[in-house]
Amino acid sequence: MTGRLTWPTALWLAAKGGRSDVVRIALTACGSAIGTLALLVAATVISIRPDDGPYSIQVLEEQGLHVGVVIALVLLCIPVLAFVGQCSRVGAPARDRRLAAIRLAGGTPRDVARVACGEAAVAAGIGAVGGLAVYLVGRIVLGTPFVGTYTRITEIELPGGGGLNISQETVTGPVLRLPTDVLPPLWVVVVLVLLIPVAAAAFSRLALRGVTISPFGVVRHRRIRPPRLLPAILFLVGVVALASFATVTKAFDIDLSGVAAPALAVLALFLLTSVGLVLGTAALAAGIGGLVAPRARRPAVLIAARRLAADPFGASRAFGALMLTVLIGAGAQGVRANILVSTDPSNTFYRDTLDLVNLVIVVAVVVAALGLLVVAAEGIVARRRSLAALTAAGTPVGVLRRAVLTEALLPLLPTSLLAATAGALAARGLLGTTFTETTFDSAGQPTSRILSVPVPWAELGVLVAGTLVVTLLITSISLLLLRSSTDPSELRAAA
Repeated sequence: MTGRLTWPTALWLAAKGGRSDVVRIALTACGSAIGTLALLVAATVISIRPDDGPYSIQVLEEQGLHVGVVIALVLLCIPVLAFVGQCSRVGAPARDRRLAAIRLAGGTPRDVARVACGEAAVAAGIGAVGGLAVYLVGRIVLGTPFVGTYTRITEIELPGGGGLNISQETVTGPVLRLPTDVLPPLWVVVVLVLLIPVAAAAFSRLALRGVTISPFGVVRHRRIRPPRLLPAILFLVGVVALASFATVTKAFDIDLSGVAAPALAVLALFLLTSVGLVLGTAALAAGIGGLVAPRARRPAVLIAARRLAADPFGASRAFGALMLTVLIGAGAQGVRANILVSTDPSNTFYRDTLDLVNLVIVVAVVVAALGLLVVAAEGIVARRRSLAALTAAGTPVGVLRRAVLTEALLPLLPTSLLAATAGALAARGLLGTTFTETTFDSAGQPTSRILSVPVPWAELGVLVAGTLVVTLLITSISLLLLRSSTDPSELRAAA
């Protein structure tokens, strides 16, 4: 190789991979398409004006609720981006050998970085264009109005600065399913389509900072120190602070209405809890592995526990996005319980809106679990020599299958319980555990009663159990690679 490697040549080399490279590009494109579609939908909701519509989904008719819809869609992008990041590790050994071959042919480290970043950008760009295509086709398919009922909201400003008089009227007529009559500005569409590919290339370049690519191979600088306990301590501090927030405000008689400082304090504590949970899973995985391994009675449990103790950072990398999704989902269930207590049960508007939030949470859990599938498949392929050695020594393949599932379940169960607990405590710490309902009799005299906000045990149980079931089902797909990875011929494979 002579001269400087141009970007067209780098992109051509990036596309000349094997089967694992095709799988990596396809998975990255799928994740990028989902993220781009969510961002485009969020931009469309922001662009809705009062004279647009009407829409059959009442939450789209309420201008004040558009911010909540946008936040839900943006939060959906967190597990999607984590999934895209996990996909970049599929087929890493074969890609490393290909990059080393480019160095052997005379390529510089900068040339190799261009190939890796070009591959990530191309894969994410294909997905972004696919997400844009789905968005445009969806506008055409779902853009036909139909006869239905919707709620017309009229705001009339009272004279003398007396505020607004809001009236609601149920109307039957032509209505749209989604805001297909609204299109964000062209520059916004272009920026959102380019956002994920640019971010994917930037993350790929950042990941190469800890990698030395020479003509003789690829050396990854991995952390060998044990995981720190500081993130776990931060998580515990955040949970305790959130749990006692309502009690402290009542004890010091702090008025939360119209004051931004308490809300900012709760947000900071929630972020502290989230960071501690995501970064503290490595210490939890190492602790579980070290605790279970000496007491294991079954070979599958012993293999799984030893794997957790030997590589806790690998396990924590897989569970970060999933645990963050469970944390946010549990907080949403706590907010749901408070809203349903404080509103009229006959008004189904809030219940229907919260059901849409639950749907977004379900999608986020599934996408985050797909990231675990990628990590499990990568782990099986990367450990194929040790798996083949275990098989050659007489270990049944069924034991190895159970070991893979146990390795995913051991840290997943306690971390999901911790995440659900922290999310529920965050909601109850911010909104309180009681609600004062005030009614007026015929004479205009107020009557107050205190209602207790129930703990959403059923919803939290469904969230945790559903996360476990979905994760195990999706992780089970990776077992399809176990048969080929345990063949004795893999003992001669390159590491």
